[in-house]
Amino acid sequence: MRAGDVFILLSLGTIWGASYLFFALGVRTIPPLTFVTGRLLIAAALLGLFRRIRPGPRADPPGGAYLMMGLFNAALPHTLIAWSEQTIPSGLAGMLVATMPLWAAGFTALGLREERPSRRQLAGLLLGFLGILILLFPDLQRAAHAHLISEGAVVAAALSYAAATVYARRALRGVSPVDATIGQLGWGGALLLPFSLVLDQPWRLSPAPESLAALILLAVLGTAIAYGLYYRLLQGVGVVGVSLVVYLNPIFAVLWGAIGLGEPLSGWLLGGMALILAGVFLAGR
Repeated sequence: MRAGDVFILLSLGTIWGASYLFFALGVRTIPPLTFVTGRLLIAAALLGLFRRIRPGPRADPPGGAYLMMGLFNAALPHTLIAWSEQTIPSGLAGMLVATMPLWAAGFTALGLREERPSRRQLAGLLLGFLGILILLFPDLQRAAHAHLISEGAVVAAALSYAAATVYARRALRGVSPVDATIGQLGWGGALLLPFSLVLDQPWRLSPAPESLAALILLAVLGTAIAYGLYYRLLQGVGVVGVSLVVYLNPIFAVLWGAIGLGEPLSGWLLGGMALILAGVFLAGR
């Protein structure tokens, strides 16, 4: 990775690590479906406005590409994570999503032969995953048997992210990061909107100010800006490289959870962080 790629990777880790805090605050008074729908549609509208102000060359992806990305990289995983954070800590959710690079490496080996991970990359991925397990160990001791369904939902979200990332590498090749983000977010929001209107009736809700603030921050920072960076990084470093951001998420998710929600920091944190960073270094070289 070049210095610019590393900067984008760290920026995404910081932003998406905070996303779990925003999820936890938002779903306190906004149902998960409506929260995710609002996030996607607000971000898509902001980027659409930006695209009108600063038009550029366009390259249309294959038919259905935005729909697939909207479902598997936005609507489905975001909803699973938001739903799970009603019962599990935000830091734990961030740790479980961090299984995504391993799934992505497997999908890449099957679907993108030209990007099969090297032995060094696989070693880095496994080392980083060991760091995730160390971070996760105290939570596994306390809560693994209490909220297995919620934790399984987050792992399913990680699988969805991994499959979508491999698909995007091929289907969205040559498409600008802004257009790819608008297409994905618009379709994701459109898929969820009918369910939100029928099941949650959002006009009847009375969300708390902190939940609304979390929604706006997540839409602007964690979605509109972050996904533009994500697609730019995907074009530059490929599937395995971009998936490394998910290894950084738990570090920032735990730190943001401790700062914003008072979630406890365990003695395992520094050891887990060191292994994760070593794994990212190996896999990203």
